[in-house]
Amino acid sequence: MTNHSDLIQIMDFAAEIGERVLISGGEIWRTSEVLGQVFHAYDIDDAQFFILPHTLMITVKPEGEETIVRHRSVGDLHPNMEQLSMLNRLVWDIRDNSIAPNELLNRLHAIPSRPVYPRPVVISGMALALSSLTFFFGTGLTGTLLVIISIFIAMGCEMYLDEIIPMNRFLLCSLAAFLSGCVLMGAFRMGIYTRPYLLMVVTSIGLIPGLPLINACRELLNGRAMSGAIQFLTAFVETFAVVCGFYLAAALFGGAL
Repeated sequence: MTNHSDLIQIMDFAAEIGERVLISGGEIWRTSEVLGQVFHAYDIDDAQFFILPHTLMITVKPEGEETIVRHRSVGDLHPNMEQLSMLNRLVWDIRDNSIAPNELLNRLHAIPSRPVYPRPVVISGMALALSSLTFFFGTGLTGTLLVIISIFIAMGCEMYLDEIIPMNRFLLCSLAAFLSGCVLMGAFRMGIYTRPYLLMVVTSIGLIPGLPLINACRELLNGRAMSGAIQFLTAFVETFAVVCGFYLAAALFGGAL
């Protein structure tokens, strides 16, 4: 039987590796499988997991003791298939070689995390990519500049606004789309550019949750209906929030989508 000190170390390790799997782009089923393998390696059969794309909760109720809970709120996702592979190999090593609990976190921290680029760099890269796309398809210099401004407003709000005014993810996406949509519709009303809806579509690419949508499709195609439906619903609601934001901006300026 695992003693209390070892159980605490295993729980801390499980919470951290589960969070890293989700951040690296792992699906819900993959995260559940990783956690299950970890607890099975130490003969802990009463562990329970609650996993959503941005939430992880692990609960264990040792006999005769208080329930132990570990909860992690998962922030921005940074897809990294190489790190996922390294995390999987670590779990296989734990399963096959019975690593001591006090060594678990050291082994996990030895796996390098993907560098998280500064937010301005991420926004600038997205603005450059989308503005190049619009310029290639004939929006002209004016449309290209408007896309750059719109992307900086939309993604800047998405990344920074929640730190100023805490709000849920869906409202945040809607507000980001609304503010950038107001800029585009304002340019349309002032006669600066005549195709604001095209620029809204391009801007929405930076706001739509691509990774949860891809993972949802993968899980549904593999027959994992429950976890696939959860991730698909999350992606759908965020996408719908973006659409609502742009629609409200268009309606405010007398336009119609």
